[in-house]
Amino acid sequence: MKRILIKDLVPGLVSGVEVQMPGAGPLYQENYFEWTPSSLVAKLQTHEVSGGVLRAWHHTAIFREVETHSDAEMFFFVSGVSLMLFMDIHQGQPVPETAQVVRILPGTQIVITENKAHFVPLAEGDIPVEIIVVAPKMAAPRMTLPVEIEGIR
Repeated sequence: MKRILIKDLVPGLVSGVEVQMPGAGPLYQENYFEWTPSSLVAKLQTHEVSGGVLRAWHHTAIFREVETHSDAEMFFFVSGVSLMLFMDIHQGQPVPETAQVVRILPGTQIVITENKAHFVPLAEGDIPVEIIVVAPKMAAPRMTLPVEIEGIR
């Protein structure tokens, strides 16, 4: 098993993942609402785009597989503190030496570029994670890792 120190996600930490931190976007307010648009833009390869709500619960931060996609995905972290695995792919195989497990706070928005290996976020604590995901219609092929990855504090 490969043990990796969990790091707080910040812009520039994970190659292939663009990050907008909570409160980093412009804020527009009126008397009963506020709007914080994302400054992140995903360059998608198709016009068939959908979204959904991903919910995840607390789980041990041990990862045995990753998935990749042929196009970008946008994640909007709504609630709960997430832990998420990222790693590079080389010649169609995951590269465990590039693995990073990051802590993602609610309010964070990310764009994961095509072919960036990752896996479904899990909740770090007892508060479930809720994430809005926007992505093109595409497959999500999974790959078993040659070694388990454990995120440690």
